[in-house]
Amino acid sequence: MNMKYFLILDDSGQLHPNYPFSDVFVYGGILVREKDYHGINTDYKKFIDRIRKEKDVTSELKTSMMKNSLRRRVLNKLKKYNFVQVFVSVKVSSLVRLDFSKSRRVTAFKNYMVRRLIDELMQKNILPKDCDCLNVYIDNQNVAHSSIDSLEDYLIHYFNEDNMYNIHKEYTTTSFKSDFKVSYKDSSSNYLIQAADILANTKSHVLCGKNDLRRFLKKGYTILKLPNENVY
Repeated sequence: MNMKYFLILDDSGQLHPNYPFSDVFVYGGILVREKDYHGINTDYKKFIDRIRKEKDVTSELKTSMMKNSLRRRVLNKLKKYNFVQVFVSVKVSSLVRLDFSKSRRVTAFKNYMVRRLIDELMQKNILPKDCDCLNVYIDNQNVAHSSIDSLEDYLIHYFNEDNMYNIHKEYTTTSFKSDFKVSYKDSSSNYLIQAADILANTKSHVLCGKNDLRRFLKKGYTILKLPNENVY
């Protein structure tokens, strides 16, 4: 029987040292089985559309527009679904060797963050090793055109044990022969990308010191802090 999963991510912050609002860049979102994906997507869409009607909002319900009470309401809804909340973060000021002036280098590091998150999920057996296909959906707002194919190729090559990426592998991974399909989605029409947006934004606030928000994340969430579990 085919086993497919969806990894749905959005980012919060900027991967740039001059960003004035935060020194943390985060990818956050959900990992969900295909058999649960469609029902959750339908239910969450109805939930958000109901809120938009209440608030008389005709466009996308942006996290940046939400008061704390509405943020809590949405996060409490997301805690009830049968999926895992997942996060990977980096302290930007620690990336002393990354040349931020070269967009290709920045894109490569973002790809690395997503790969490290998948590695972490696999190591913890949250993402089963018999997964046939991992569909990765990422918000397209801040995506450079050059990265559209690069992440998919990178993941396929990295997790193929015969490939050159594995010659100097930093982490011992067992074989993970899943196929990968990466798609960049418009958040205005993709409600689970919107869910990833509020999760990434909330985790970013937590990492920047707003610890009271942590209780609104689902228990058992996965967080990988880079570089290598830095304390922040």
